[in-house]
Amino acid sequence: MTFQDWGALGDMIGGAAVVASLIYLAIQIRQSTQQMAQNAAAMKLSAFERNIESANRMREPLILNPDLAGLFLRGLHDYVGLESLEKFRFGLLMRNILAEFQGAYLRHIAVRGDARELEETARFIESVLVNPGARAWLSRNEADWRPEFRAFITERLANLDKKAEQARNDKESSEKIL
Repeated sequence: MTFQDWGALGDMIGGAAVVASLIYLAIQIRQSTQQMAQNAAAMKLSAFERNIESANRMREPLILNPDLAGLFLRGLHDYVGLESLEKFRFGLLMRNILAEFQGAYLRHIAVRGDARELEETARFIESVLVNPGARAWLSRNEADWRPEFRAFITERLANLDKKAEQARNDKESSEKIL
């Protein structure tokens, strides 16, 4: 064999090695992509389960303690009218509830990246924030929220104000017709 023959043979072996390397790399990338997809699915499921646990933990004291549930309802209706100790307890309860919401919000953003998908949670938050006592408590207490959750709450409050204004306008319009 001549040196040219050896060179051609070496080129063929090198080409075959490159093709084999590319096939191996493609297989590794495919397996890695599948593993990443499985990890993402597991992370989403874990966040969902954590949010369920969080919601249950938030509701449990109200279910098990009728006095606390009564205080919560009175506070939602009229925070200002509560006695000093009741305001303190109601405030702690509100902090716990909103901290759980914040955790759920942040988990959702971390896993899905889109806060607009939180409409069910947003409706529940609004069901608390729509109450005059919750609004009064919020206006008197600076919560230690992450900036993105603060923006979310501010957006929800603005949404509630917009709905209330629309309801007033609809009522005025219907009264004018009559």
